[in-house]
Amino acid sequence: MDRETWAHHAMAAAGGFFGVYALLTRGGTFGSSETSNLIYLVIAGLDGTWGSALVRLGGTACYIAGIVFTVLWRRCGRRPRAQILSIAVDAAACLVLARIPAETDPILALYPMFFATAVQWVSYSRAAGYNCATIFSTNNLRQFAEGITEYLCTREAEQLRKLKFYGGTLAWFHLGVAWGWWCTGRWGISGIYGCLPLLTVPLPALFSKEKTKA
Repeated sequence: MDRETWAHHAMAAAGGFFGVYALLTRGGTFGSSETSNLIYLVIAGLDGTWGSALVRLGGTACYIAGIVFTVLWRRCGRRPRAQILSIAVDAAACLVLARIPAETDPILALYPMFFATAVQWVSYSRAAGYNCATIFSTNNLRQFAEGITEYLCTREAEQLRKLKFYGGTLAWFHLGVAWGWWCTGRWGISGIYGCLPLLTVPLPALFSKEKTKA
């Protein structure tokens, strides 16, 4: 496994942790994607519940801000690279999330996660030549199932490589889910601290990659 793939899979574990943490501590809200938030934003607007709409609009703004911030950072060629920056942003988000009271509005409480996971998505959107997110699994599951089917039909080496890559991403993501479930069940809101060790795993590969480039 090359360094790029190792770092990508390791960050998928952090993505799985973030996902299950948000679902279990913030009323079933998934903080790594904007799909449900945008749907409920439209519903809130149609219902005339403007307070809820504004909170959800703020969540969307945080997500967009994370994307814009990462793209601008990358274009400026700043160091550390976007992938290392993403780990720092994720760690900062963990520290903030642990301090937000349980009674806070779930969407408002996840503002740091909206921003951090958007940064992670842009920073870890490709590895080993594949488009692959580390913060949610739907497309990765599709690619994995597609790779298995194509390989069984053609026995092509590329399809075997594809299913291994996406299968590895899914496996790491759900290992993160399992660890996040345990930490959240044991420590509740403060369980987010359990994500911090996961964020150290890709660092050796990333720093080695940077050293090679230099």
